[in-house]
Amino acid sequence: MSGGPDAALGIEIGGTKLQTAIVDSGGAVLGRVADRVDPAGGAEGIRAVLAGQLDRAVREARGRGIAIRAAGIGFGGPVDRDRGVVATSFHVGGWGEFPLAAWVADRLGALVGAIPVILENDSNAATLGEALAGAGRGSRVVLYSNSGSGIGAGLVIDGALYRGRPCGEMELGHLRLSRGGGILEETSAGWALDGKVREAIAADPGCGLAREAAKGAEAPSARFLPAALAAGDATARAILDEAAGFYAHALAHAVHLLNPDVIVLGGGVAAIGEPWRESVARQIESLLMVPFRPGPPVRLAALGEDVVPVGAALAAWRA
Repeated sequence: MSGGPDAALGIEIGGTKLQTAIVDSGGAVLGRVADRVDPAGGAEGIRAVLAGQLDRAVREARGRGIAIRAAGIGFGGPVDRDRGVVATSFHVGGWGEFPLAAWVADRLGALVGAIPVILENDSNAATLGEALAGAGRGSRVVLYSNSGSGIGAGLVIDGALYRGRPCGEMELGHLRLSRGGGILEETSAGWALDGKVREAIAADPGCGLAREAAKGAEAPSARFLPAALAAGDATARAILDEAAGFYAHALAHAVHLLNPDVIVLGGGVAAIGEPWRESVARQIESLLMVPFRPGPPVRLAALGEDVVPVGAALAAWRA
């Protein structure tokens, strides 16, 4: 017996980001270990780092008298939840059909004994985290969407994730906003904004974004937008509003279909902060049919870097 609190491990596996948090049943983070990983090393390289990370997390928990009772994994790509198997990764090779839940269970079994391990898509994990312990807390129907290297989404109803068929659900980033057009990720994912920033600087070397780029050696990207927006740069505002407008268009479809109590925006693009939230919220409103106005409040995610591991751990608690 540990004599201390019980906890679950929440594991986040992305293309370059790997972290494991020790999370209590209410979603509070009691500790964490994190590493950057090289996607060039493939899935095998990431698993090698993860094996060491799990050992460190368990040792930290044990040293603090915390008992690990379950583990949840939030994976950056499609998963087969029922089998605990990764379907594929769009960013890192070698994950296809890998039995990740069983692999983690084996390694944790040697450290803490047999415990349940569940596998979730990272967007679904983040949705559960924000719904139960973040910006959606207290709402019955929570729609979460993250924009970063891709665009994902999830839906929580009465504290439980909405489930579609085993191959997935709520792939907002793959909506085609016109029959012959591209998908939402092509206009509103982080890499799409990066491209727009580079184009703007090349077209107008005197714009505010170019001045931000001249301050350091960092390659031009969407990271320059917050400072340029704060300085009142019209080019930065046009880039933001265009991307937010496409995003709002997609979310308006989701509102008409689901009519959630709240929309929560996360991911790297949401790190732009209030200008992003305000632009998305403002542009959704004009796209809604009159009975749906005013639309649901649009909020920025509250859990920050912890959103996926907290959600994965809460999913494990509920398993």
